[in-house]
Amino acid sequence: MAVLVILALVAIGAGIVIAWYMVSHETVAQVVLTNATPISPPPDIAPPPATPKTPLHVTLPPMEPVWTNPVDPADSVQWEQRLDDILLRGGEPSDKADMITNLMRGAPPEAQVELAQHLINMAQDDHYDGTAEMLTNATTPAAVATVLMNDLLNRRNNLKLPMLLAIARNNDHPLKDQAKDMLELFLQADYSTNWDQWSSAVDAWLQDNQ
Repeated sequence: MAVLVILALVAIGAGIVIAWYMVSHETVAQVVLTNATPISPPPDIAPPPATPKTPLHVTLPPMEPVWTNPVDPADSVQWEQRLDDILLRGGEPSDKADMITNLMRGAPPEAQVELAQHLINMAQDDHYDGTAEMLTNATTPAAVATVLMNDLLNRRNNLKLPMLLAIARNNDHPLKDQAKDMLELFLQADYSTNWDQWSSAVDAWLQDNQ
């Protein structure tokens, strides 16, 4: 009987030990598993806002004010007023001719014809460079060149004939044919497009008709 009791006690003790062992290892396993599993944020939690970038500050040079009604001068004044200022001021006609020539370069095409009429009244034979440059320039409007050409025919011969020759030999000039016709009339000859022969003929004619 005593032996049975002892065996029963031994069995109970072994059971308690086994139970304790199983409980202890299960807890450890759960703890390890819990620590190894990553914790994900709930799906309804928005990600943290991005860190705003520091704005780049650029120092620009100060801008000059833009005036809607500039108070200046020459370029803002109508060409009619500028022409009146030239004609009414004192000074030599040749100086006024230079001013009108400069004004013509920036004036609208329809104004250049009227300005040319004033130019021929001021241009002198011994101060004709500006007018000659405009007359012989192939880009001068034909209406303007015609005014200057008609005036040229009333100039002295040693100015007129060389100018007619310069226009006639310029294939791009709108008045080249008219200039050649005038040369034929003066020289009573036609050398076609032999411009060296035309030039020699003009020199000879001027020597004989000084």
